[in-house]
Formats: sequence, C-alpha cells, structure tokens
Amino acid sequence: MANQVYKKGSVIYKAGDRMKEVGLIIQGSVYQKSQHGVFQLEKGHLLGLAGCDAAIYPCDYIAAEDVTISSFEYRGPGDFMKIMKESSYGSVFILAALKQVGVLLEQYQQVRDTAREFYKLTVGAYRDYKFLCSKYQAKEHELNRMEYFSAIDMQNAIPEWKENYYQQFSKFTLSDLKGLFTSNELCVGTIEMAGNFMTELIRRTDEEMNYLEKGKNILLSDKKNDLFQLFFDLEKQVTYKGNDREEVKAWTDKIIEFIRSSGIYAESLVKIRMDEYDACPFTICRQGEEQTPDDEWSEDEGSEEEVTTCLRQILTYAEYGEDEITEFEEKLKQYSEITDRSDESETRILRKWLTAQYYKCYKLCAKRALTQGLHDEIISMFLNFGFMDVSYVGGEEKANEILELVNQLFACNMDNVFTFFEWIKTIYSGENVPSINELDMNYQKYVKGCVRSGEIPADKEEEYLEDNWRKVEFELDNIFKSGGKVTCGHITTFCPILSEDDLIGLPQNMLVTSMKIKAAIDEIRNIDFSLFYREVMFSNKEKGIGQEYINVEVLPQIILLPNAGSKGMMWQVTAETRNNTPARILLPILCSSDIKDIMIENCGRYRWEMCRKIQGARWNDITTPSLTSEYSDYLQYYRKNFDLSAEAKEKLRNTIKRCRNNNREVFVKDYENWIKYEANGSFRLNKSARNILFTYCPFGRQVREALGGNPMYQEFFNRFNIQNQKKIKKLTTMYNKYVEKGGEITPELSENIEFYNL
Repeated sequence: MANQVYKKGSVIYKAGDRMKEVGLIIQGSVYQKSQHGVFQLEKGHLLGLAGCDAAIYPCDYIAAEDVTISSFEYRGPGDFMKIMKESSYGSVFILAALKQVGVLLEQYQQVRDTAREFYKLTVGAYRDYKFLCSKYQAKEHELNRMEYFSAIDMQNAIPEWKENYYQQFSKFTLSDLKGLFTSNELCVGTIEMAGNFMTELIRRTDEEMNYLEKGKNILLSDKKNDLFQLFFDLEKQVTYKGNDREEVKAWTDKIIEFIRSSGIYAESLVKIRMDEYDACPFTICRQGEEQTPDDEWSEDEGSEEEVTTCLRQILTYAEYGEDEITEFEEKLKQYSEITDRSDESETRILRKWLTAQYYKCYKLCAKRALTQGLHDEIISMFLNFGFMDVSYVGGEEKANEILELVNQLFACNMDNVFTFFEWIKTIYSGENVPSINELDMNYQKYVKGCVRSGEIPADKEEEYLEDNWRKVEFELDNIFKSGGKVTCGHITTFCPILSEDDLIGLPQNMLVTSMKIKAAIDEIRNIDFSLFYREVMFSNKEKGIGQEYINVEVLPQIILLPNAGSKGMMWQVTAETRNNTPARILLPILCSSDIKDIMIENCGRYRWEMCRKIQGARWNDITTPSLTSEYSDYLQYYRKNFDLSAEAKEKLRNTIKRCRNNNREVFVKDYENWIKYEANGSFRLNKSARNILFTYCPFGRQVREALGGNPMYQEFFNRFNIQNQKKIKKLTTMYNKYVEKGGEITPELSENIEFYNL
C-alpha cells in the first residue's frame, strides 16, 4: 500500500491500460470517464474496480481536484485475498465498492429513464402530429427517419432484481458490513462481483447514451428537420387559420421541457431554437389573405428529390463537368444491369473504368472536404462508406439506412481507431505520417526516389516533403486502393462503389464501431499479453544504466476503409522506422464477418511480421532463436521430427499445402487455434507448435492461473515462472541501484517491471 498525490487534471489510470493496482480515494475526488459518460467518485471510492474481470482499466480516471490515492497491487482476485489477509481493509473495500456501485447505478438509472422518456415522447409526438394535422386540415410533413427509429435493444438490459439487490447493499454502513462479512472469502467474492456489476453498468450506460446520441437529432437538429420544427410549423398553421393552438402547444411544451431537462443537447443549439420559437408572433390570417403561413420545414434527409440525385450531387461536388457526369451515370447504370459480374469478358473494362473514376472522384471530394470542412451528409456517405448511387445500393430504403449511419460515425472513432476520412484528416494536419506503399517505402523514401528518377525536380524535394496534401495523395494512391481491394473479400470482382451485393444484412449491424474493436483487442491481449509490447532502448549512464531494453506496449492504429467487406489486413508493423510507433491494421467500416476472428488472424500476421522486422535478414536463421526462425525450422524439418506422430505430420502437410507453402499463413492458423482453443484448455496444436507458441506468445496471468492444474501446460508454466522471477530479481536490483544514484523510476521503467508480472 502506498499513498500518492495527483494534481488536478492528472490521469491516474487510462482506459485500455493493463491493471496493476486499484486505488482508494483518501482525499479529493476523481472523474471516471467512459466512452459517453463522466461520473464523479468521492472520498472512499475505489478506482479501477470495474476492470477487475478483464484486468484492463475500462475508463479513464482523472483527478477532479488535487487528490490523494492509496494504491494496492492488483492483477487478479488472488491479490484481494492477499490484501485481506495482510490488513484490516476487508470491510472498507466492500463499503467502497458498494458505494461506487450506488453512484454508477444512480447514473445508469438516470440515463436509462432519459432514453425511455425520449422514445416514448418521440413516438407519441409523431403519432399525434399526424392526427393533429388531419384534425386541423394542416399541411403534413413526413419525418422519414422515424421509419428506422425504434426502442433501445433490451437484450443486454440489467435485470430489475439486480438493481434492487445492489440498491439495498449500497445503504449498508461499515458496522453492518463488519457483522455480515466475517471471512476473507466472502469479502473477495463480494468485491469481485461488485466490480463485474460496475463493468456491466458502465457498458449499459454507454449503450443507452449511444442510443440517445444516435437519435437525438430526430427531436432537435441544427438543420431544423426535426419534430420540434414540425410542431412549430403546425402551431403557426393552426394559429394562422384562426384555430386554438393550445392542443398543439401542449406537445410543443412537452418537447421543449425534455430538450431543456435531458442534458443531451448543446446549450447553444437549444438557445438558438428556443429564442426563435419565443420570438414567433403566431399571427392570425387577416381577411382576404391566402392562408399560407411561412413554413420552414426542409427535411433534407431521405427526401426523394435529393436521394435520387446523390450520384450527381457527389460528382458535382467533385467539380465534374456535365458530360463527365452523364458518362458516369450511363456506365454505372450499364454495370448495375449486368447479372453475372464474374464474366470478365463483359465486365472487366467497365469495372476498371468505374474503379478509376471512383478513386479520382474520391480524391477530389476529399481535397475539398479537407480544405473547406465536411458539412454535407451525402458527401459524408461517399467519403465514409463508398456510397454513390441509390439504385446501385439497393434502393431508397437501403440508402436511408446508410444515411442514418452518418449520425453514428462518432462511435467509429477513438484514440487509435479512425474512419478513413478522419484518418486522412490526421495526415493533412500533420498528426500522423502516411503509411508505407506496397514496395515498403515510406513517403520520404518515395519522394527521394522520385527525385533520383527525375519525376520530381531536385529543387522541389523539400516542398514535396512538407506538403501535407501530397502526403494525403500518397495515402490515397497506396493504402486506400490496395487495402480496399483486400478487405472487400472478393478481389477478382472488386469495385469500390458500395453496392447492394456488398450489404449482407442490415448496415446498422455491419457497422464496425470502436467499442467492437476495443472489445476484440482487449480479449486477445488478455490471452496473449505480450502481443503489442516492443523492446525499446533506455539509457542513463550517469545513474548506472548503460543500454537496457525495456518493454513498452504500443497498441495498433485501426483504419476503417469506406467499403463493405469480410477481411482485415495487417498493413505495417510500425508507423515509422522506430519500434515504439504503432502498427496499422485495415478493416472495412461495414463488416460481414466476426470482428474478433478478423483481429485474431491479423494479430497472428502482426506477430510474424514484427519478428521479421526485428530480426532483419536473419529472420529464418535458426542460429539466432526467434519466433520466425524456430517456426520456419519446424516447418522445414517436420518430417524428421520425432515428437510428431504420423497423424500430426499428415495434418501439418495438408495445412502447409492449403497455405501454399507460406510459413506465415501456417503460423497464423496455429495462432488462431492458440487464442481461440488452447487458451480455453482445448488442445488443437501438436507438441512442437505448442512449445514455440508458448515460448514467444505466452498466455497472460489469468489464463495461466485457469490452466494451472492442466498437466499439458505444467512444464511450460514452471519454466516461464522461473525465467520471469530471474528477470524481476535482476531488474529490481538494477532499479534499486539506479534510484540510490538519484535516478527516477519513470512510467516506462515501471511498466517494464510490470510486464513480467502479467
């Protein structure tokens, strides 16, 4: 146990980081920040408890003020048992856990009730709007988005009994708990269950918030194509005709009350719209005037006139000429009428023309959107999903479903996950460097190569290296084209324009969100804990550390390409030449396959390629032991391997044949079995493969503990523990000497020694 003071605004624990401790707030308060919610934890609350089940912090914990935290080592339930035995914190921890559950439960119930009220109000208002239009013979407008509006999915809802159970528990005092929990086992079990329930509360709260975020524009939108505007216009019509508007105003008031009280709308937007409403005189038609009051309704989304001209709108935005637009429309219509697009003799030339024009159009639209801002939803559909034409995507209904996804793009971006347009924005702003091309050349090498070949004048080299738009062009000409073709899943008939054939099921269900990716990656990291760790050099000769390699975790950047597909692609293992830069993995933004399976496959490729990069030319030299060299040797000489049975050799021979003698792909197959089956105690690998996998891709602590009694792994675990203890002892001695000489244990050094406890 150690006390530490954090200044206001300091990040105490970061979401996604591996758990190494839990913290008890001794003084001050802390913000617990999830994807959509921020909760304030006060004195006596535990930090990190919600991540105990996954051993990964689920939220950011940020000091709301200067705060004192008492930290306790935690990597698994056994550590709580250790704390209970060595201290008298049993009841204190339970009280802290239950108090925190109470706070999160209250926040969840508020959000849940807001979501329920939002649904009830929206459906009721739209139903009565139609009735009132008919009653007062007023002009009725359609709100097409209501066709896709539904109640929140209750499949993962928290049972009422569980809410009531923890509500009662949260009322207990410390004296109540001391009398109730008389053994350490009861204390640990209750704390672990409370932690799991917190995780469930955070997840469900984010789902409810996500639901509100996706649907809130139906009630109030900056484009005025919303229910509030419908009733506003209806009030004006009813008043203008000399009728009593109170019945309509009652609904308007309900909507206004919810808008102001829910807290889900920007204050600036609310003020603008409410001021406009309050300033309206609601005049009555004078005798002799035509009864046609001002009507501000202009629902852009889903209107037939706009949807049927999407292709023309996109091409016009790209500044195509009229002849070019007409030619594109004719070619796309001709291609869409072909029933068998696998007939190369008929479609290859046409598909090639459409593909070239698509990339040309995308580049022109992207440049304009980057320089002027992206404000048009149809252009956003094109840049983020590859959508161009309504009929080509399956009709107006499908087009509207994709249009709905534009309002959900916020769920597809986080720290290391980017939609493709957001990704090229980071390159345009200089936050990220372009990816390598298919020849493994980065942008700098590419420019220098063009200078040598005469394609770029020597005096223009510096200009090209500094020009951010040219960097974006490099990205569009390489990763965009190649990645889209691979991730679609059907290379031979690939056409980048989103089509009806690409949509397997509902677009809503196909959408790849950052939370889906995070859940998949975290699950893999829990099994293969060292997956994204890199060795980087640390040196401080004055304090006694010459050149020491330390382990630093670098999570990959995930780029969601604007297409629908079923594959992922591990594009590069590092962003730059330095080993502490992230890998880049490509996924389709609309995916018809299981995200976890795709990520496991690409993590296997990442494992192999990272080892190749580190080993260089000696990647398959068995005299230098490594994952790639040992695995290549195993595949080359498997026929002489006495540890393999005849059946195992035959199975391996067939696998090698299916993988076309590609060592990496054979390894990927074994890696998939390692993560999906072996980690659960289901044996799929032979002895030799299992030995190599455990040596270079060892299981995380929780998996090792779960399989600890399995004799198949006993030898591996014993060897692993001995090696780790030796390394920890060596590092502890080195760090102690380093501190004695005035050195500071940086977060990197602390993470390095934590690595051997994972």
